[in-house]
Order: sequence, then structure tokens, then C-alpha cells
Amino acid sequence: MTNEGSNIEQDSTQASNQESNKPKRSFIQRYGFPIVVLALCMGLGIYLLTSQSQASDLKDFGAGEPFSFVDTEGNTVSLENTNGDVRLLYFFFANCPDVCPPTTAVLSNVQDELKADGVFGNKVKFLSVTIDPTRDTTEVLKDYADTFDADPAGWSFLRGDEEATAELAKKYQVWVGKDAEGNFGHMNLIVLLDKKGHIRQWISAADYIDPDVEKLTARNMADIIKSLT
Repeated sequence: MTNEGSNIEQDSTQASNQESNKPKRSFIQRYGFPIVVLALCMGLGIYLLTSQSQASDLKDFGAGEPFSFVDTEGNTVSLENTNGDVRLLYFFFANCPDVCPPTTAVLSNVQDELKADGVFGNKVKFLSVTIDPTRDTTEVLKDYADTFDADPAGWSFLRGDEEATAELAKKYQVWVGKDAEGNFGHMNLIVLLDKKGHIRQWISAADYIDPDVEKLTARNMADIIKSLT
């Protein structure tokens, strides 16, 4: 019994020595992979929450006023038949001497950003509506669109009745006026409509074109639009 007990003790001691002689794995070796997986999951969760909150940060101001115009190809473009796409609605006129050209140039740059994102034309559309349809004939609008490299796959230049257009603009909270000499004026706002045709934001073009303020970029506007796609 004594020898047997001694042998058991020796075996236990040897096993203990062998265990202690094994190279110890570092903390990183033991837990590195689970930590990486956890970090990736957390990063993905933060990204998804951020993406969702960008859209939810835009208040819903209710349904936009229905409209129907004709584009430069003779097609009818309405609020209803463009539902399913996010839209920018911009009231302008081609003879505008000040804010319309630089604003349209900004929209052209936003168009390029959204094209790079793969959403322009298939998820996002621009609707530029003239408030001066008498002078802004179909050919004038075509030339204007070409000047700013507007892609007809996602950007329509529209015209309709002058008085009805002015009334529509006011219903979208965009003031439009005309003086006794026939000169037009308007608030330089861009209306952002979601896929259901609800107003989600009035974008102040001044934030993008005013030389006296720290201007936002086309990428800034593209991100706001894309948050609704």
C-alpha cells in the first residue's frame, strides 16, 4: 500500500510538472478572436442605428400637395406617378438673374454624388418646375438642362399653367411673386419629398451657395436625400 501510494503521488507530481511546463497562451491568443467578433457586431449595430436615425431625424410634415406637369418630352409627371422615389422639388425660372443658376449647379453636383451612390434615377428624382412657363418654353428648358448636365434619367424640367404653379408653390410654403413689370421672384427653397410624397424638409439653397456663410457641400445634401431611400 505504501509503494502504491508513493507511485500515485509521483505520477500526480509529474503530471503537475508537465502542465506547468506547457507554454501559457497570452490573453490575446485566448480571447482575441471573440473580441474581434464582438467589436464587428457592435460596429455593425452602431452603423444600422445611425442609418435608421438619419431618416427618423427628418420630421414628417404631411402629404405634399398633388401636382401634374409636362416634361420636355411631353410626358406627364405628377406627385402620384413619381411616388416610390425620393424627390427634390425646386421652383425656378430659366431667366433668373441670381439664385437659380448657382442652385441648379449645386443640384448638378448632388446628382453626381447620388449617381456614384447608385440611387439617382432609380430611387431619387429631381423635379425642377418653372414659374415662368411663357418664356420657359420646352426648348428653353432643354437648353437649360443641358447647360447643367442634367441627366434625364432622373431629372425632369417641368412646366404648366403659370398661375396654378404659383399657387402650388405657395402650398409647399415657397413664396412666388411677379411684379407689375413681369419680373419674377421666389423663395430659394428646395422641397424634399419622401417615397410616399410626404414633405420631409425644406432645404435652404443659401446654405449651399451663399458666399457669406460656411457653405454645405453637395455631399451633405446627397446624404440627407439618401437617408430616405
